[in-house]
Amino acid sequence: MGGPLAAFAAGVEEVLVAEGFQEDSTRQLMCLMARLSRWLNEQHLGAEGLSGPVIDRFFATGGGSSRHRSPRSLRMVVAHLRSLGLLPPDDAVALGRNQIEDELLEAFCAWCATQRGLTVGTTAQYAERVAGFLRIWRPDGDVVAAELDGAAVLATVKRASELCPAPSLRAMVTALRSFLRFLYVTDRVSMPLVGAVPPLKSWPRTALPSSIPPAEARRLVSGCDPHTGAGRRDAAVLLVLVRMGLRASEVARLELDDIDWRNGQITVKAKGGHDDVLPLPVEVGEAIAAYLQSGRPSRPTRAVFLTVLAPIRGLSGEAVALLVRRACRRSGVAECGPHRLRHTLATETLRAGAPMAEVAQLLRHADQATSSIYAAADVAAVAALSRSWPEVGR
Repeated sequence: MGGPLAAFAAGVEEVLVAEGFQEDSTRQLMCLMARLSRWLNEQHLGAEGLSGPVIDRFFATGGGSSRHRSPRSLRMVVAHLRSLGLLPPDDAVALGRNQIEDELLEAFCAWCATQRGLTVGTTAQYAERVAGFLRIWRPDGDVVAAELDGAAVLATVKRASELCPAPSLRAMVTALRSFLRFLYVTDRVSMPLVGAVPPLKSWPRTALPSSIPPAEARRLVSGCDPHTGAGRRDAAVLLVLVRMGLRASEVARLELDDIDWRNGQITVKAKGGHDDVLPLPVEVGEAIAAYLQSGRPSRPTRAVFLTVLAPIRGLSGEAVALLVRRACRRSGVAECGPHRLRHTLATETLRAGAPMAEVAQLLRHADQATSSIYAAADVAAVAALSRSWPEVGR
């Protein structure tokens, strides 16, 4: 990124991740910010010149993209620059979504939390997916829930299938079904519309779980700078992922009260709303203690792992994933996400001779069959699980 906004790129990216933006959305918004920064440079303007009329002119000259076509797409960039004092707080720029859509999504989030018991992270992901659906349904006009019908749902999902990759489409459809139930039970639509959502093709999983060599996993940890707070934090997070196999969201939900230092245990807030009590490996405990004693910012939040740049808050699951990708680039390891480290732990445990039941316990899978895919990653493990084929004499 070049131009006057380059100096603020890292801060904006961390804010986006902390606010729960998905990886693809973060990348798209950072690209938009890069285009804006180059355009400001061409106009001989600095970051402090980012006013409402200037942003309008940027989009009027074709600076946006198919996904970001209005000033509201830059609301997080503007908010970050305002927090630094570069822009006046009363700069009137219409950067938010329309008020009707805002209120609708806020009500949907409240319903997900109170009626369905979804976590904050899952609720935010559902809201993001539904917002994507609404943008496809009404790219320019206001969102009026009462105007949504079965034909519109079917046409919008069909359009989304042409724009979104399969994993994103499945996530959107899952969130959409909850959203349509919410609209019906709260009398925002006159008839149930869940049946209008078309079924998606679902293929059985045949690909092996991807992992990285243990030596590369150790390189990720050793590549962290132990002399800085960020380095100690990154090392602790990576060790939790590599040695304990936690999910990114579980790492993000860790709180200070979850660690029982005297008994060497840690409580993990797992999927499904239940808690798992796990032994805390010495190496992991020492890394967390080093970060807490010298590295963690002093803030009232009880989250264990905090962001480095303002606003200081607990890491989100997406921030943990970004941390892992940065560690890969820093250590010269092929880029991967936190779930691949979980795969690595499971695969190496199985290769070390642990039975499948222990691997399932390690990963905290409710069904041992869920863990069986890791057996296919090792020929010896498959041979041990398979029965001999009977031979019939001629």
